[in-house]
Amino acid sequence: VKGLAADAGAGAAAGAEALDPSAEAAPAAQEASSAEGEEDAAEGSPSSGWVGRMKGKAYEKVAPTVQKVSEMESVQKGVQYIVDKSKVVQQKVSESERVQQSVEFVRKKTTELAESERFQKTVEKAKDTAKAVGEKTTQGIEIAKEKTKALREKAGEVWQRGGGTISKVRSSVSTMSWKGNARDTLDIAAREEMWKNIRVQGAEEFAVPARTEHTSAYHVSKGATLRWTFRVKDNDIGFGVRMRVQEWGGSREDEVLAVERYDCADTISGSWVADEDRTIVLAFDNRYSRLRAKTVAFIVGTEKPPVFTEPPAQAPDAA
Repeated sequence: VKGLAADAGAGAAAGAEALDPSAEAAPAAQEASSAEGEEDAAEGSPSSGWVGRMKGKAYEKVAPTVQKVSEMESVQKGVQYIVDKSKVVQQKVSESERVQQSVEFVRKKTTELAESERFQKTVEKAKDTAKAVGEKTTQGIEIAKEKTKALREKAGEVWQRGGGTISKVRSSVSTMSWKGNARDTLDIAAREEMWKNIRVQGAEEFAVPARTEHTSAYHVSKGATLRWTFRVKDNDIGFGVRMRVQEWGGSREDEVLAVERYDCADTISGSWVADEDRTIVLAFDNRYSRLRAKTVAFIVGTEKPPVFTEPPAQAPDAA
């Protein structure tokens, strides 16, 4: 019985050593079991065979577990190594991304600064150009005003030199008016004395559409008088006198009498004496009217300059 107890204790000790998780526990347990088995065989103990078999079975069961535990520790170390490396790589990648973002931010700011400088230069250039254009425009306006003033003064001088006159007579029209005969509408019979020596160049009733003007040109010899009379049927009509001047490449029209609007209740008469051979344009202006056409009765003619003749010399009385 004591021998069996001793063998059982030795087997338990061997099993405890076999359960140690170190990588060297399995070979040490195998060697210890072999040595004890040899000692039991040498002593001739009757229970040495049973104990040996129990030790062998214990070793067969424990050894794979120990090996698996060792392999699991290696795997865990490998996994931990990979995780650590992954963290290092991720950290480097993150730092690289931050660096790239910083570089991109700096590049973007540099571009914005350059564009801002170019924009400022463009704005300054545009301001300078606008200033120059404004100055030139102002100069052009001043020149145009001066030219317009000079033309008006010149036109006024032409009108004054020609002894231009224009008058308005408020009168009612006859029952025969506005039937296509300007003489009847204007009652030229009542003005026969004024038109006695006038060569009539036109007598008509015509319509001036909205937003347009009606013009007629007449050649007036030096010293001759251009005379006109007109009346508008409804509302009012603008009337002015211009002088056509030939120049290189065409002609232009200078204002002699500025356009003025005349009421339908008045009959307007005017005259002008040419200071030299002129082409005079009489203009009826309805451009200010957006919708209404205007009907006008108009008569115009020229009067030759008077011919002065010297009276015959009287013969001296005989002494």
